[in-house]
Amino acid sequence: MQDRCPRRILVLLALGFGAGILPGLRLALYGWFPAALAICLLTAIALRRYRLPALMAGIAAMFFAGLSLCAWQAHPALPEAGSYAVTGRVDGEARFRAEDNRVTVYLRDVHLNGERTGLRAYWTYYPENPEAPLPRDGQTAAFTARLYHPQGQVNPHGFDFRLYLLQRGTAVGLSGAKELTLESAGQTQPDSLILRVRRALLGRLRTLLNGEDALAAALLLSERADMPEDMTRDFQRAGVAHVLAVSGLHVMILSSMVMLLLRRLSPSPLAMLFLTLALLLPYCLLVGMTASILRASVLLTVLLLGRMARRKVDPLTALAAAFIVVLAVRPLDLFAPGFQMSFAAVAGMILLGDRVRQWTQRIRGKRLRAVAQAYGMTLCASLGVTLPVIYHYHRVSLMGLLINPLLSPLISLLLPAYIVLLLVGAVCPPLGAILGRALAWVSARLTDCIHLAAQPAWASVRVPSPPWYLAAAIVLTLILLTRFVLLRPWRRVLIGALALAAAVGTMLLTQNRLPRYIQLSLGNADAAIIEDGARTVVIDTGENGRELAAYLLAEGRGIDTLILSHLHTDHAQGLRELLDYEVPIGEICLSTEAQATQVSDACLSVLNAAREHGVPVRLICAGDELKTERVGIRVLWPEGGSANDRGGANDYALALLIDLDGAHILHMSDVSGAYELYAAQEADALKIAHHGSSSSTGEAFLDRVRPAIGLLSARQASAKTLERLAQAGVMVYDTEELGALTLTVRNGEMRVQGYLQ
Repeated sequence: MQDRCPRRILVLLALGFGAGILPGLRLALYGWFPAALAICLLTAIALRRYRLPALMAGIAAMFFAGLSLCAWQAHPALPEAGSYAVTGRVDGEARFRAEDNRVTVYLRDVHLNGERTGLRAYWTYYPENPEAPLPRDGQTAAFTARLYHPQGQVNPHGFDFRLYLLQRGTAVGLSGAKELTLESAGQTQPDSLILRVRRALLGRLRTLLNGEDALAAALLLSERADMPEDMTRDFQRAGVAHVLAVSGLHVMILSSMVMLLLRRLSPSPLAMLFLTLALLLPYCLLVGMTASILRASVLLTVLLLGRMARRKVDPLTALAAAFIVVLAVRPLDLFAPGFQMSFAAVAGMILLGDRVRQWTQRIRGKRLRAVAQAYGMTLCASLGVTLPVIYHYHRVSLMGLLINPLLSPLISLLLPAYIVLLLVGAVCPPLGAILGRALAWVSARLTDCIHLAAQPAWASVRVPSPPWYLAAAIVLTLILLTRFVLLRPWRRVLIGALALAAAVGTMLLTQNRLPRYIQLSLGNADAAIIEDGARTVVIDTGENGRELAAYLLAEGRGIDTLILSHLHTDHAQGLRELLDYEVPIGEICLSTEAQATQVSDACLSVLNAAREHGVPVRLICAGDELKTERVGIRVLWPEGGSANDRGGANDYALALLIDLDGAHILHMSDVSGAYELYAAQEADALKIAHHGSSSSTGEAFLDRVRPAIGLLSARQASAKTLERLAQAGVMVYDTEELGALTLTVRNGEMRVQGYLQ
């Protein structure tokens, strides 16, 4: 034990560093952290003769270092939100989304009203002319826009937009492009050399592969913008989507190629180190210095340094060094799926790989032993990434366990082949064309095989996100199986069993058994979830269904009944994402009057897509009821056959009275003031109509309903409506301020909890 502890000191320091980063994301007051860090460092130096106290002080110092660094990057000083005259340089390539004609682009060196801020901004706008040229990298843009502070996670299991931008060095958002002018309007190429090289290489691949370049662009340059959605979905279902992102596998393959070529020159270990890194660095810059690439580069450097010193490198210590280096540069990457899966895969191979090699040594045949070891190491990596994949993507790929050992050797051959294709195409175009046709055929057959592998129903299994304590217990149990834990076998079994039993017991005790109503926070859009045991009813989907789909998949729920109040995009268009994410839908309930009014063509299109997916559509009107064990939903409006061509979709939107275990919620959707009295029923809570519009929720309506609680789903409600609600004594809960709102009933009393509270 004595000789092993010093080799793993860096592992303990890395754990302390990561543990400090976790709370740093939420803590904004970090002025006293450097002082605490200095105290820990001084203590570590003072106690250097006493190994254990010094190690504890070092771990504490790393904890405060991670806390300080993360808090500093997660909570930068920001200018006030509002309208500004903006100038800045375009950073990277602009993206145009044809669905809504929206342009997104990053700006660096941002100036607000003529004052330099040093900020990087995320800029979105809708061009007046969709055919106008997009801003190009390096151009200076001047315009007037609204500056806003990006919103963090506001829904359970939802997307943290603020963190997403912070991980990309961006702290503010800009919306709009009034009076836009672009300096150097005739510029046709990006200013960045890296972007120009990427564009040139992508163009060459497209030419040499006769348009069959989607796989090559992803494998070689991590470019997936032009990859068909069906192909991406096939790789995900088959459990091999990791090959589409340039990662440590690519660095390992390329470094092996470089070292193989350099070995013929018999360079010294120092020369081998510098030459390998010098040849790899341009490629890493070309594809973006992602966490997995940084991790692989640091591991490679430690390996080569060990060869120089003629010392055996401890893989766990090398991984800890890479962990500290990557997070010291970008601490917020700790929360990124790519970082977690990259390190988890390598940790799985290191921690469990020894057992695999031990067991496979009993196999006599050399080739069979090599195949078994390859499969075993792939299984170890897959076990390592299982929890991050479940947490972020709610999916486990069984097919991936079978085909990954076969795919990795193919990628190891295909990636160098694409590089050779580019070199041959540049030197001898006719020979490059011949080689390109051959590789295009190979690429097409590989994607065909992936498509076949993705077809079985068992290829990919949906799994809900485990609670953090269950995930921690599973990780602890896996670590106890490794040789790195110096405990007797019976103690390992006892600790692992106790940890798992405690986690499962906690999960059962804390499981919510009360029916509940959840109003998601979607800005000026609507989506609500009603849970009654295993039954799930959803009312509307919002304009984009990603937040709704993420919640349902993370909770392991399908939709028994989806009620679409009316066919406007802010209530029904999110059905598209539910279908794309393969959320099970038992049936769709739609008003009998929904299609008798003027409705969105996009909503009609997605409704037809649901029918094509085999989802039945049932028409309902006033008097119809839906029931689960403790929840009843009664349709109050519209009456069947009441709609006419002159009425709008809002006028004939569904109004529902929800009986939530004895408490009543009146859900008014977007019903206008001209028709809301038809649905006026006394209720404990009111889902305020039409996002708080002044045209709804009148005084006469409130007098009849007499709610104690009002639920508001809006970015900014009408002041008149808020005044009427206040005069009626209604306590208003706003999703814009509180995030998702969860209503539960206990002992006849309704409680409202905001996600951000």
